[in-house]
Amino acid sequence: MKSVLKNTVLGICALGLLAGCASKDVEYDDSAVTNVDQQIDRVAVSDDKAQSSALNSNTDSQYSTDSLQKITNASVNGVKSDINGKVVLLESVHFGFDKYKLSDEMRKIASANYIKIDEVAQSYEGLKVKIEGNTDEWGSDEYNYALGLKRAKAAKDALIADGVNEKDIVMVSFGESNPVCTQKNTACWKMNRRADYRLLP
Repeated sequence: MKSVLKNTVLGICALGLLAGCASKDVEYDDSAVTNVDQQIDRVAVSDDKAQSSALNSNTDSQYSTDSLQKITNASVNGVKSDINGKVVLLESVHFGFDKYKLSDEMRKIASANYIKIDEVAQSYEGLKVKIEGNTDEWGSDEYNYALGLKRAKAAKDALIADGVNEKDIVMVSFGESNPVCTQKNTACWKMNRRADYRLLP
């Protein structure tokens, strides 16, 4: 009887541990995002001298001028595709936390990508566009996979609205498994919430 009771208690404890480890759902403090986003935006529109002055005056910031400049440059990231020796850079579109709708600014980037895609498609028959949806690390794997797919679909819908044939677009979601930045901070997470465009011959 003691053996059965002991095994039952051990089994319940083991299930409790597994349940606790099965999900990565944690509370996300979004309060710091606005501050970092404002700093990044300030860097993006300033010249080098103004960047140093604005960032060095913020003594509470955990980011140096150099690290914020790297983040700013990387946040305008994209994928280079080589089609018949011609390298085409398609810029990634980024999304807000837990969002999958393109902002007005990101919609402009999607349209700029369409212009490049259309130019290549006119000289390369059978061109396909692969859209890869990505998320930050917050949330479960299943949730992030679904969110990545929704982000890829938003980018796909924008291409279709601009004139790309739906049959020429493929989508994939990487969820959180394909980060462009691996640091544990809000600026990095912002960069990972994106959809990438890749040209396929």
